Amino acid sequence: MLLIAGLAALVSAEAGPHPNYLMKWKHFKEDFGKVYNGIDEEQKRYEIFKSNVDIIYEVNSQNLSYTLGVNQFADLKSEEFAAGYLGFKKPEQLWGELPYLGKHEYSGDTLPAAVDWTTKGAVTPVKNQGQCGSCWSFSTTGSLEGAWEIATGKLTSLSEQQFVDCDHVDQGCNGGLMDNAFKYAEKNALCTESSYSYKGRKGTCMASSCTVGIPNGGVTGFKDVSSSENALMEAVAQQPVSIAIEADKSVFQLYHSGILQGTCGSNLDHGVLAVGYGTDGGKDYWKVKNSWGSTWGESGYVRLLRGKQGKGECGILSEPSYPVVSGKPGPSPTPPSPPAPPTPPSPPTPGTTHYEKPPCQSDEVEASVQGSGGEVCAPKCDGATCPTDVPAGTRAKPQCILQDSSSGEKYCALECVLPFSCPSGAKCARIGGLSGICVYPTSDNLPKKTLEFVREETINV
Repeated sequence: MLLIAGLAALVSAEAGPHPNYLMKWKHFKEDFGKVYNGIDEEQKRYEIFKSNVDIIYEVNSQNLSYTLGVNQFADLKSEEFAAGYLGFKKPEQLWGELPYLGKHEYSGDTLPAAVDWTTKGAVTPVKNQGQCGSCWSFSTTGSLEGAWEIATGKLTSLSEQQFVDCDHVDQGCNGGLMDNAFKYAEKNALCTESSYSYKGRKGTCMASSCTVGIPNGGVTGFKDVSSSENALMEAVAQQPVSIAIEADKSVFQLYHSGILQGTCGSNLDHGVLAVGYGTDGGKDYWKVKNSWGSTWGESGYVRLLRGKQGKGECGILSEPSYPVVSGKPGPSPTPPSPPAPPTPPSPPTPGTTHYEKPPCQSDEVEASVQGSGGEVCAPKCDGATCPTDVPAGTRAKPQCILQDSSSGEKYCALECVLPFSCPSGAKCARIGGLSGICVYPTSDNLPKKTLEFVREETINV
């Protein structure tokens, strides 16, 4: 109630030409299921939201060729957004050791006036990478899905999770390269999405038990594309093309509709998929499929200005490439064994690192943390030292910040500042001012201990 009253007072003070921030904030939280850990965190996110709404109104008042709007990223600063939702790392050479089948140069042939592979059945529905820097895997599957459909007539949604788990050259949710992913694709059968679903975190490779979408040997090589507009148009007219762009600016974060131009930059940090091109209102554009879900942009797509010289809008002409597939089955897979008789479910086993969701490692205790609404696996502090092995994709830092009030024993936990810095499945519970604790939802089994959050400097070690 205090927070609502405070926000209402702010809105009243801002009456006049300004947007109705409080109403927009209410709708934003309802539309995107936003819940915050306490009044301080909600107030902080509200102030960021207001700043982003101001950017939206300022840009939209200029009657440009594009509009911005409130989306699921409207409560994030641009640096928070970039840290959590990008992940392309520019390689020295795209496609690694795959057979090089030549550079796609413009042939001089007449080009179609418009192309849209989404209407030709070669593009799967928009996917969502979540708070995981795995855009490189979505760009990879997108170009492979398109090439395979064009070669075979069969559109198969492929597994990004296979690349995140099994491509050990890349770094899962911490970023990667399309070239490494295509090197993996050349040497391995590729799983279907339905048999190896996306989890948004790195896990154990399960490719040996999936349903094959593209057989081993189906990917035969690659072509990169000359950095010219006509060459990319000709390549896109042939099939969807993997591209890299710069996407860390507010106008991309808050993009809603229209043809984006003039504000992207060309420092590549995000892997996406060019699926077509065309002209709207006298402006030429590229149609690009993103991996942030269908609530972002034009139902998950963005149109970028076509005709910009140099590296192109957002750097789209810098690193385009596409795979070549055989369209023929590879070596026959071994027939699956008959299904084994059902066995009783095994109890869950501890994870492979510290600070994972219970059950815990042998040197950890399963504990609830007062005021957090969740539980943790907490190793004891050895002096002020905590184990540093954390679940994949974790940005929160291990700290000696928990204490058993009855025994005085100290324990480690993941201290978080940003809301998306915790392991997958955990939330950042704000119980220490700006700092918080990464906690998991409470399980049916009662924790063995109840621990208190204690600021690090107050623990005597």
